[in-house]
Amino acid sequence: MNGWEAQVWLRYWLEHDGALEDPAVDYLAERVEEMDAAALLEAMGIIRKRLSEMGELKGTDTGERIRITRDFRILLPERFDTEIRLRPLVKTVFLLFLRHPEGIRFGALQDYRKEMTDLYMGISRSTDAETVRERIGRLTDPKDNSIHEKAANLSAALSRYFKPSELPAYTLTGKAGAPKRIRLDRALVEWE
Repeated sequence: MNGWEAQVWLRYWLEHDGALEDPAVDYLAERVEEMDAAALLEAMGIIRKRLSEMGELKGTDTGERIRITRDFRILLPERFDTEIRLRPLVKTVFLLFLRHPEGIRFGALQDYRKEMTDLYMGISRSTDAETVRERIGRLTDPKDNSIHEKAANLSAALSRYFKPSELPAYTLTGKAGAPKRIRLDRALVEWE
């Protein structure tokens, strides 16, 4: 039995509240031994989700793994590489804050203008330097509301992918005037 078949057994077992007979559970455990790393990580996600639904992981769910590809796609490996789709400026903000776990004050975003420009140009594939400069300029201008709009858009977009209880790990959090940050455990973030 390959890793995929073991995952099917695991899904069946979880969907039936672990109601398989002991020999079947033993069989499943043996199949887990045969799974490769990718299949095991997928299975761990399924188990973590089920335990969370059962209330067995209260306060311990730090988030779900995400993978950032070279072309800046954001994938959820535990959901068969479902892509989180964000608009280019929103994605730029998300990736910038993922790169900086210590957080960034909105008022200090102008210090990150070059990094944001590089991210945005890679994401949007825009070749119009003036448009890029204008959009990043608005985003990093403390007098402009653009960053607040993008943070709100990020929360709204991510709510399509995560339950309300999971959302705070992926969105920008922080008190007014303090650094904003994404709380997701960076061990769960893979950059290609």
